[in-house]
Amino acid sequence: MKIDLAQARATVKELAEELEALDGTEVIPRPSRAARRQNSHTSRTLLRLAHLGDRVSVEIMGVYHDFKLRDSPPEESDH
Repeated sequence: MKIDLAQARATVKELAEELEALDGTEVIPRPSRAARRQNSHTSRTLLRLAHLGDRVSVEIMGVYHDFKLRDSPPEESDH
């Protein structure tokens, strides 16, 4: 059995790229239309980043569970 983490690695790469793009973003404190639009975009991006973090965690857990199922011997029945 080979452990396949390609999907998790792709998600991590996407997450890292989006983190780098957002890092250092200026938050506009004035209540203008442009500020609301920019801050709304930043808020949606932060939510997406959290989602990507959750997704990679689920992808890794899926690989872990596949590994454990193959690694664990079948349980014997007492019947």
